Amino acid sequence: MSESAVNETPRSAIDRGRFIILDGVDGCGKSTQAKLLTERLTAEAREPLHLREPGSTPLGEELREIFLSRRHELSPKVEVLLVAAARRTMLDEIVEPALAAGRDVVCERFHSSTFAYQGTAGGLDLDCIERLLSDWASKPEPDLIVLLDIDVATASRRRGAATDRMEDRGLEFQERVARGYRAYAERPGVILIDGGRDEATVAASIWKEFSACVS
Repeated sequence: MSESAVNETPRSAIDRGRFIILDGVDGCGKSTQAKLLTERLTAEAREPLHLREPGSTPLGEELREIFLSRRHELSPKVEVLLVAAARRTMLDEIVEPALAAGRDVVCERFHSSTFAYQGTAGGLDLDCIERLLSDWASKPEPDLIVLLDIDVATASRRRGAATDRMEDRGLEFQERVARGYRAYAERPGVILIDGGRDEATVAASIWKEFSACVS
């Protein structure tokens, strides 16, 4: 597709927050762009939250450590269960109350990561993943999903030496992940953006999509 503390008083009783996902292969720039988007939303007085997956809650961060640790050999099935548990906890404890309070939520990774990493690259049945996530972690749904598309060799140079179990899997694995993201981008409401450009240009594209989302 083309670029086209939570319980505070809400900005407006009827102004629900927006749930925005930024995702892509390791090194695509999602963390940088999530930070830039959060800063711009803060400047717009939208009181955003910046989250990451798996993580963001005490349980989520513990599961993240297990998920990424080189001490463990985890099958794709176990990986899905870990991220689903962390995701459900994050949705319940942070995302849902924040949105209800009128706060925007910017999150690094979501269902698209599970589809690309454990599904397309990990070889799990995609329908099975869809059913599990639909049953366990379907609400609240994102208002906008932006996938940053980038050549995996460029992404590898950007992030430097591998620092965790997932990055250890090399470029061939990341190529499969990238194909998974591109397949996910064919869904309605998912935006694929060229993440290989300079930070400011990518940030402007993301802001354009967010503005369209809230208009």
